[in-house]
Formats: sequence, structure tokens, C-alpha cells
Amino acid sequence: MRAKFFSILLFFIGFLCITNDAVAATITVDDKTMAIEGNQKQNKPLLSQPIELQGPSSSRDFYYNLVDDVKQNGQQATFQIQHSELLIAPSSFTVKVDDVAVKTVPLKADLLKQTIVVNLPKEALLKGTHKITASFYGILKEGICVPPGNAGNWLRIDILSSMSAFSEESQAWALTSYPTAFLSYEGYATTVILPKQASEATLNSGYQLSAYLSEHGDTNVQIKREDAVNQVSGPIVILGAQKEFSTSLFKNVLDKINVSDDTMTLSMQELLNTDSNERVPILAVTSTNGKAIEERLSFLTESRLSGQLIGNTLAIKDLPKIDSTSDSTISFQQFGFENQTLSSQLTMTPHYYVSLPQLEANKEAVMRLVLKKSASIPDNHDDDRKLELIAYINNVPHSVDLRKLKQTTTDMYEALLPIQTNVLNQQSMTDIQFEVTGFQLEDPCETTNERYWLYIDSASSLSITKDATEPTFTLRDFPNSFHDHTLMVIPNNESMDDVKMLSMYKALMMNGKMANITLMQDKDVTEEALQKHAVIFMGDMKQLKWLSKNASQIPNSSEQLIQQGFLPEAIGQYAYMTKNFWQNTQPLLWIQSFENASIKGDFYAHLKETDSQAGAAIETKEGQFVVAVDQNVNNTDVKTDKKGEISLVLIAEFIGLIIVIAVILYVILRKRKKNQVQQ
Repeated sequence: MRAKFFSILLFFIGFLCITNDAVAATITVDDKTMAIEGNQKQNKPLLSQPIELQGPSSSRDFYYNLVDDVKQNGQQATFQIQHSELLIAPSSFTVKVDDVAVKTVPLKADLLKQTIVVNLPKEALLKGTHKITASFYGILKEGICVPPGNAGNWLRIDILSSMSAFSEESQAWALTSYPTAFLSYEGYATTVILPKQASEATLNSGYQLSAYLSEHGDTNVQIKREDAVNQVSGPIVILGAQKEFSTSLFKNVLDKINVSDDTMTLSMQELLNTDSNERVPILAVTSTNGKAIEERLSFLTESRLSGQLIGNTLAIKDLPKIDSTSDSTISFQQFGFENQTLSSQLTMTPHYYVSLPQLEANKEAVMRLVLKKSASIPDNHDDDRKLELIAYINNVPHSVDLRKLKQTTTDMYEALLPIQTNVLNQQSMTDIQFEVTGFQLEDPCETTNERYWLYIDSASSLSITKDATEPTFTLRDFPNSFHDHTLMVIPNNESMDDVKMLSMYKALMMNGKMANITLMQDKDVTEEALQKHAVIFMGDMKQLKWLSKNASQIPNSSEQLIQQGFLPEAIGQYAYMTKNFWQNTQPLLWIQSFENASIKGDFYAHLKETDSQAGAAIETKEGQFVVAVDQNVNNTDVKTDKKGEISLVLIAEFIGLIIVIAVILYVILRKRKKNQVQQ
């Protein structure tokens, strides 16, 4: 009993939080105050890109999670499929829910496109994680053996496939609904609302939370100021200190929340529109000041912490300790890799992308794979079948012999895969994909009931060694070099474009993790702060005094832009990256948006994806992304020309020497001939 008491006491000391389990408050509005547009019973997309299944048999799993039991009300999963015209009976498409077959339809040559609607059983609406499996079985020619992987044996699940969103089914909103209930998808967007006159700390928190929710949702959230919101199409997040808000609706929401100094308070409420009878959840994130929110925001951006939210109101003073992630060892979980099982039906994983810094050339990184395998996979070479796991790193294959795995525990195995850093350096966003070979018999007429499988655990990791030499920063180093301690400097009293800032913060995220950012106006920046951080300047150089002091070291005139290969009249946005002028081991990035430029592309996403070693890039007014020309080309040409000049001189000297030797020989031979005549 005493141990139980102390465990409870330690819990409250660790969190120092106050919870309130009362039912979430309902705030009523009409269309004039806040319209809730769109049908809240829209379906949620199942996938972001089409999936192709290869015959003779293959499948794909889709997962969804329910935070509470849902009442059965016609919830469905809809698959839009099309298939090869070569398929014949008994080819089929089967949908299973939690491994129970629910529906099977035949695939025929006279009906190449179909819409398959599956009603979800009540067991699939209970609280917890559920799985929907789409399975394809394809036959091309009766009585003829067709090898696995035949290009004509396929079925595609199209992007319009969807399932019930569930968001409207349970109105028991609670903090446990976060973040799932606040992730946006097509037609259902979360709106993050900030004060009209927000402090830098509040803006920083708002941009970070918006980037986090956008990164983990299917679409970006909408970020708006309080005076610009009159309708929403999904959940609402109100973020800011109580005294920062001036609009009556949001003041009314926040004033009902008890707040205290040095505490961030979370409150889950509900907005009901009496005209349309539509309702959405509201998450209020507030305090007495913006700094208190900024210091505790990781409770909403770290899954380990947000998973501990309880009740409807929670006041957080002290944050529990968070395990700091290593810069040199990257877990597969960090870049979204979930446990994967490969088999004869599913031989390849999706592509995964991890952001890595520039590594020292000609060195080795190590991928540690934590695996489980079926007992039927042989451990010796007596079997002629070649059983391999192939890791494609930036499309370069690396092989693991599945018969030589090192056993670490009773049923777990380990494989260490060396990877040359030159391969990792090929792309700033490293592409990783896995495939198994040898799981399908090569003889199409031989049948067997064996089922080889290989399980890849998300605890697998990639270990790298950073380059110890003094760095030279280029666009290739964005955003990696800005992840740990970044100071973002904005002009004084300037109204920031919230949508652009959201895009920048989202681009600064690395492997699902938010960058450590401090946002300051130029007038509040000190030289000491510049010396301690990687620095990003946002805005016109004339409005940034610290940047303008080093204007001579930054290309910014029309002539200099032309030398970089840019047409000044076409520039919408400009980025220049170099070493920090106040600290040589940290980078500096300057982003400038030109006046009256209608931005059409996602400049910051392009910066994140570029593999260029250039120091500058632009986005044109038409949305084209262009990097600077290589400034070393001209120098190389000059050197080449000098070498050419030296070579011509050497040739001329050599010819002259030959002529001199010829003249000497001619004189000697003539003298000899004359002497012989005289004799």
C-alpha cells in the first residue's frame, strides 16, 4: 500500500499537473459567428498514392486506431480497383477486417474497374488498433504455369479508395483524442488560431505545433489569426496567452480556463453550430504568457509525452525527462518505419526517407537490422534457393544472406550491413527500401504450402559518423545543420506571412522531429546569441541590421545575382547559405521574398530536397526552383586556359630545340664532307 502511495506521489511530482475529468464544455455558435463548413461525415483517404499488387497472390494492410468505442452507423471501407485484362476465373479480390474475411469479388476481363464497398463489422469499431487487409489472387491462363512476377498479372488500388473518418462518430472529445483527432486530410482541415498581436514566443509555438500536425497529417493545417476566422472545416486549436486574444469568441473560450504562472494549460472543448448542427473539437493551449507555452510545447510535439494526456483539462508545470536522440544513431522509428513483415505475398516494403547530414567521403556507416524469420528458412547451403534481404539505399542494393543471420535471443536475429558514406551522400533525403528474394519458387508448375516470412523490427537503426573537418555549408546541409539550436531572426514589428512560416518550420523538421528553434525580432538579437546558434534571417536585408553589417559578404545586387545564374526580374524568393559570420562551425541562411511576388511553389520543401552543393537558390514568380551555377566552373576554365598556354610554350620550345639540333648536325656533316674532299 505504501509503495502504491509513493508511486502516485512521484507521478504528481514528476508532472506537477492538475487534471479535470469533467465532460468537455460545449460552446454554441451560429453561422454569423463561426460557420462549420463541409460534411463532417466525409471519408478519409486510405492511401496517398496508388498501390500495385502483383500476382499470383499479394496483399496490403491498412491500419486505423480508435480512441474509444464507436457506435455502428454504416461505417465503410471503399476500394477503387482496376486490374489486368488478362485475368481469368478464379481470380479474385478479398477484403479482410482484423484477419476475418468480409467480402470477395471475382475479377473478370469484361469488368476492369470496380468499386468495392465493405461494411465494417461492430468488432472493428471497438477501441484500439484495427487492420484492413486487401488481398489479390490472379490467374492468367488455366492449365498453364505462369511464373510469379509476370508483368501482366496485376491489380491496382487507386488513390480514391477511402474509409469512414470516425471523427463524427464519437463526440466524447478528450485530451486522449490528441493528436489523432487533429490530423488533417482532404476536405477536413484543422485550423490553428493565433492572436492578432502575438508575441514571438507564441508565434514560435504556433508555427511548431502547426508544422507537427501538418507533417503527421495527410494535408497541412490552416493557420490563421483570430480576426481572420469566420468558418472552419474541421477541428480547432487555439494557442496563445489569455491576454493576447482580443476577439470575443476566443476570449470567451480562454477566460473560462484557470491558468497560473509558469504553467501551460490544455483544455478540450467542443464547438457546436446551432444552424447546421455540426460540431468540432477545440483544443485550447494557453497560459498567462507565451513563454510558458513555448517552454512546454514539447508535450504536444513529442509522442512519448502526448501519449500520456488524460482528462479534459491538464495544467503542466514541469516536463518529464525525454530521452535525447543520438545524432549518430538513427532508429528506424524516427523516420516513420513501422514493423514490417515480408513474405512470398508481399516481397517489398514502401520507400522510407531519412534526412542525413553530409558525411565524410570514403567512410562506412552501419545499418543494424533486428529481424525475425520463419523457422522453415534453411540455415545452411544445402537448399539451392538463394534467400536474400536486399536493402536499397538510394537505389544501390546491399545484400544480406538470410541463411547466415546471427541469433541474438531465442527468436530474434541481427544483421550488420556496412554502407559506404558516398552512397548516403548521393541524396539529402536518403531513400531506403527493403526486398526479399527467393521466397517464391522459380518453377511455376511446382506448388508448395510453405510460407517464408521475414519480420523487420522498427528498433533497427542506422549509425553514422559526422565529418570532423571544418564544415563548408551549402544547400545540401539544409535542414540538417539547423536542427539542434537555431535562432530565427525576423524584422522588427513586421507582419509575418503565417503560411510561409508554417512551410519553413515544416521543412526544418527532420525525421518527424521538430527542430529546436528560437524566434526573435532583429532588435532583440545579441551578438552572443548569434555566436551560440545556427542562424536563419527571414526578410529584407535593409530590415535586418545584423545581416546588413555583413552585406559585402552576401550576393544581393542585381549584378551578383546574374553572376549566380539568376534573372533578377524573375525572382520570387531567394535563399543564400554560408558560414555563420559570428561562429565558423555553424551555418547561416538568408531567405528573402521579393515584393509583389505571387509565390506558386513550395520553396522550402525544394530547399529540403535538393542535393545541390550550391550556396544559393531561387524560386521564380512562376514557382520554378533554380539553384546557382557552380562558381568554380570559371576558375577551372581559367586554370585550363593557363595549362593550355603552358603547353603551347613547351611545344614551341621543343620545336626550336629540334631546329637547333638539326642546324648543328648540318654544320658538322658539312665540315666532314669538306675535309674528305680536301683529303
